[in-house]
Amino acid sequence: MENIFWAGGQQAASFIHSLDPRVKVVAVAGFVVLTTLLTSISGLGLAALFLLSLTAAARVKPRQLAGRLAWVLPFAGVMVLIFPFIMPGEPLGRWQWGVVTLTATREGWQHALMLSLRVLNAVLAINLLTATTGMRRLLDALLALRVPAVFVQLMEFTIRYLFVVAEELGRMNRARGARGFTPGRHLFHRHTFRTLGQTVGLLFIRSWERGERIYLAMLSRGYTGRGRDISLPSPGGRDLAWGALILSVALGLCLMELGGS
Repeated sequence: MENIFWAGGQQAASFIHSLDPRVKVVAVAGFVVLTTLLTSISGLGLAALFLLSLTAAARVKPRQLAGRLAWVLPFAGVMVLIFPFIMPGEPLGRWQWGVVTLTATREGWQHALMLSLRVLNAVLAINLLTATTGMRRLLDALLALRVPAVFVQLMEFTIRYLFVVAEELGRMNRARGARGFTPGRHLFHRHTFRTLGQTVGLLFIRSWERGERIYLAMLSRGYTGRGRDISLPSPGGRDLAWGALILSVALGLCLMELGGS
């Protein structure tokens, strides 16, 4: 949890780490919005290459980037498998199994690839922001940008409590193993399914009770529901220049696409 909250905040590994977090939030959010408007595969591909170059300049470890991109593959795979067969257009191939006939279209493949690139760009941009800013500085930047405090607190509590629930689940699994529990050969094995159901119910009860204790402890320490007072220094010229560069690349891709059409 500490790595997530303080990544990029303790020691700047690159110039991107040291940029003002408010500028990075605005630039990345604007980049995602503008690239989402792109409708050409070439434009989306150039945006992805630009984000990859920034990620490389930020010295983000390839293993870390691959781990965060892993969840995009199933999403993109589903789209690639479905869209070519449900969108009308120029046929590229036809498969028939008995009475079932499937026809893949060129427009379907292009649409699936375009949506996959949009998701990839969004994930790359968010990964660049979180990997070089740290959740603590990111939340402070959101407060400084006048994002509602209740929304920022909800994000912070959710992230912190996920680790609490994971630790609680780990203790329950160790206790279950110490009592000789051995899972069945598959999930729907009767004994395994019943035990996992009991685990989920007990985890919910323990999480609820622990959340109540944490809330009471916060109230005893003076918690009133108000956000922290954030006072950040004004962004420098270099910060604004890099923010403008990121936004100008996305805006330039949009203008190029409009000019080409």
